[in-house]
Amino acid sequence: MSGARVLEAQVGIVGAGPGGMAAALHLARAGITVVLLDEGFRAGGQIYRQLPEGYDAGHRISEPPSHRAGNHLLDAVARERIRIVHGATVWNARPGQIYYEQNNESWLLACEQIVLAPGAYDRCVPFPGWTLPGVITAGAAQVMVRGFAVAPGQRALVCGTGPLLLPTVTALASAGVKVVAALEAAPRSAMWAALRGVIGNGARMREALFYARSLLRRGIRLQWGASVFAADGDGRVQSALIGKLDQQGAPRPETARRIEVDVICAGFGLVPAIELGLLLSCAARYDAPRGGHCLVVDEQQRTSVDSVYAVGEIVGIGGAEVAMAEGRVAGAAIAARLTSVSFDPRLALHARSERRAADAMLRAFQLRPGLFSICKPDTVVCRCEDVTSSQAAAAGELYGRTTRGIKMGCRAGMGPCQARICGLNLHDIFCDGVEPDLPVAQVPVKPVRTATMIDVPRR
Repeated sequence: MSGARVLEAQVGIVGAGPGGMAAALHLARAGITVVLLDEGFRAGGQIYRQLPEGYDAGHRISEPPSHRAGNHLLDAVARERIRIVHGATVWNARPGQIYYEQNNESWLLACEQIVLAPGAYDRCVPFPGWTLPGVITAGAAQVMVRGFAVAPGQRALVCGTGPLLLPTVTALASAGVKVVAALEAAPRSAMWAALRGVIGNGARMREALFYARSLLRRGIRLQWGASVFAADGDGRVQSALIGKLDQQGAPRPETARRIEVDVICAGFGLVPAIELGLLLSCAARYDAPRGGHCLVVDEQQRTSVDSVYAVGEIVGIGGAEVAMAEGRVAGAAIAARLTSVSFDPRLALHARSERRAADAMLRAFQLRPGLFSICKPDTVVCRCEDVTSSQAAAAGELYGRTTRGIKMGCRAGMGPCQARICGLNLHDIFCDGVEPDLPVAQVPVKPVRTATMIDVPRR
């Protein structure tokens, strides 16, 4: 502490997930003072989410082999002199300064170097009825089950695309939820394309075998090339219309059938949370397979801003293995900068190898353009401002078929989520052939009290 509500450290890290923890551990072992800021009750992030202190799940959530590495990392971090500030909502940042709110107080973390590891948020694809209570994202389902031991329903439909689907299915089944259907929008050929890319990666192969056995043991069959067409219900989800997709991902109406469910868990990938990086003036680029706009980093995870490093999903969706590998690279690079320890290039080689395996998976499970035709003219595409597809299309015709033009014409993307949920959908549905606009990051990047922004601590 250097003053009222001011913390000082050589390195400040945003996010106590696998990437942030790996960086913190490497730095702490090099004798460098570190402060980890995290919104959660405990370290672990989304992938290694732990129950709050004192909670009892009452059931054992099935964990894949990769979670052993996460548990070892959590134990190692707990043994080091690493200060973790839980319940910290980071709302602004400048080089050397990170502003956050904790317990309704405004705080400042002053540091020489910054490591950004804020993770990502769920990609939602709009379909009729997706705003009904009972429709949640795959990530939200895992937060409820893993983070609070709460079953979101009794009969679940899990749908979407990509590797996040299988952890959601196994987590729900472990919590006693009946998974009525598990729908993967990608065709079966995506599985073989992904396997060719990761065949030499032992950890990912073990992960795939774990999920295959888990589904087989529970009698759950993954349906390839299928998706939800609509959700229906009186006040909340009561049923879902599901069916097959064609080669372009468009729905095949003749295959539609109705199932009774009380919760729909939809996960169509993840989107990097780059807002803090943009506030810090870090360069970004658009990479569709990696989830959208990502921060640009060099081989030591350094961004275009010399004192700012980025690891994990903010650099592009990749998973826990990628985040941990890149966290170790960033920690080693900063340690080499602040001490006499030399940087080990083997860490960077390993991180690149993990990233290549993750990229192979992402390319195999990219969203196909026809999937967006599930959205009908009266389907809401921006939940915050209650904008329908037809209203967004009309705004695009009048103001230009870009996300900024659509925003100008109908306020889509101007609500509390600041286009985190609808931004990419607006582009993919209405802006053919145009590269998505770079998101605009504004202070505060997360909701905080007005008093927090007024009562900013000074060094």
